[in-house]
Amino acid sequence: MTCPLLVGVDHCHLNVANLAESLIWYESVLGFTVIPELAFWNEGTGPLTLEDRGATVRLALFEGEGTSKGIAFGATGEQFLAWLKHLKDLNIKTVLADHKVTFSVYFKDNSGNSHEITSHDYQYIAGHLNN
Repeated sequence: MTCPLLVGVDHCHLNVANLAESLIWYESVLGFTVIPELAFWNEGTGPLTLEDRGATVRLALFEGEGTSKGIAFGATGEQFLAWLKHLKDLNIKTVLADHKVTFSVYFKDNSGNSHEITSHDYQYIAGHLNN
């Protein structure tokens, strides 16, 4: 069975001890800044979504203890729909999330690690989900 393609890693989830202090660190040390159009997701404990100067790396910071939450792979709208089918065909339990500006599908690997495939082709996916 051939797997659908991905466009790369969309963002990485990171748990941090203090969101405000971490924002300062990521801004001053690595040059990351808050992505304005995604800032509404932050409810005080995250996700606070940052992007590097070249707009090639995104981080989703969450305030809390414990390990980080996994990798979020990026996909076009067409690829995203193919991944939904692929995971279903493999009987992998998924959770589909409509984030109002993106769609994500969450799933776990065979060791219990959580992963995500996300797409910013919101209108395309919304128009094809029930077709």
